[in-house]
Amino acid sequence: MKKLQMQLKNQKNVLLFLAIILLCGIGLGTYFGISAKDLMENTLSNYILKIGEQSYHFAISHFTILSLLFVLSFIGLGIPAAIAYLFFEGLTIGFCSSIFIGLIGLKGFIFITIFFLLTKVPFLFIYNFFFNKILSITKAIIAWIVYKQNKKDYIINLALGCLILIVLLLLYDLFFDFLGINIIKMISFLLN
Repeated sequence: MKKLQMQLKNQKNVLLFLAIILLCGIGLGTYFGISAKDLMENTLSNYILKIGEQSYHFAISHFTILSLLFVLSFIGLGIPAAIAYLFFEGLTIGFCSSIFIGLIGLKGFIFITIFFLLTKVPFLFIYNFFFNKILSITKAIIAWIVYKQNKKDYIINLALGCLILIVLLLLYDLFFDFLGINIIKMISFLLN
């Protein structure tokens, strides 16, 4: 636990930057959600009617995104792509929240909050550590190429850390895809 606290303290500037990117995405998503509330009414009604039949597969998308960002970090494109993806996550959080709250009210707020607590919060928690590791990989590769510093062992260590985080997220997503989704289906009465 102390190691986790120390790492978070050392990365506070990165955390602040990521929080600003996420909040900007949430703000813009909320604006778009409020603007499109009337247009999304039928879509939300269809979602509510078919919620028991629908299945969610976060494992495939999260695994693909993190793997792609990991590979892109070795050529320097991982960081801009990771920032853009975090902004997109913020957009979806803001958009969905404003739609559910605007059309359903307090029950929609409760539903979407529980949904995000089960899906987005664990992902964003792991994403923070993942982002720091791919940022370190990119920095180490630049130091290796430009300053001729031998960073091979350090890069391998960071890459293994990234792979472990990808596997942890994959395991959580698989758990949610097969078992956790039942919690969402159990609270779907809030949408009626």
